[in-house]
Amino acid sequence: MRIVSVVLVGLGLVSFTSPAIGQTASPQMVPPPPSEQESLVVLPGDALKITVWPDEQLGGEFVVEESGYVYLPVLGQVKAGGVSVEELRARLREGYSVAMKSPVVGITPMFRVGVLGQVQRPGVYAITPTQSLFDVIALAGGFGAEANQEKVRIVRSGEVVEVNASAMLERGELGNDLMLRSGDQIVVPTASRGLSLSDARSVLFVVQTVLLLVTLANRL
Repeated sequence: MRIVSVVLVGLGLVSFTSPAIGQTASPQMVPPPPSEQESLVVLPGDALKITVWPDEQLGGEFVVEESGYVYLPVLGQVKAGGVSVEELRARLREGYSVAMKSPVVGITPMFRVGVLGQVQRPGVYAITPTQSLFDVIALAGGFGAEANQEKVRIVRSGEVVEVNASAMLERGELGNDLMLRSGDQIVVPTASRGLSLSDARSVLFVVQTVLLLVTLANRL
């Protein structure tokens, strides 16, 4: 009976001192992916590729300054930060209509998106609204060897959208419905390796302690 009691105590120590191998935390609820219908909003630091017809010389690539203003030919200072692309296009069309008849204005924003974690080249990348999550991962060199593709996260304004990139690839989905926004952070975590080295050492210590207690109990 003493031996059984000692072994049970030792097993109790194992259960309290070491996590279950392969055990994972319960998944948390995450907000749904952003809708495609949301208006794109320009932020300071974004670049704008602008085309103007019929005067192509008015076009070019312009950076939105920290003040939120962008400086354009003829129009000069224009408020762009915090303004939707649709609204900004309407403002430019109205401004250029003073100098030309029925101008056609095109705007392609270049957003800054950060890629962190298990990718080949973490960093900040300038992308267009047409580029998908996988396009951005490709810009960062692709997933790393230890990437957890099932729990890719998009962090935006304090909210987190969790994406199972592995399942999407298996279904042939390219993530085009996950419209990225300026300032988004894509985080690719490291895949769990199960029992870590420190956990293994803890388990070994407890097992050795149990064997020692069993040996002492046999001698009593």
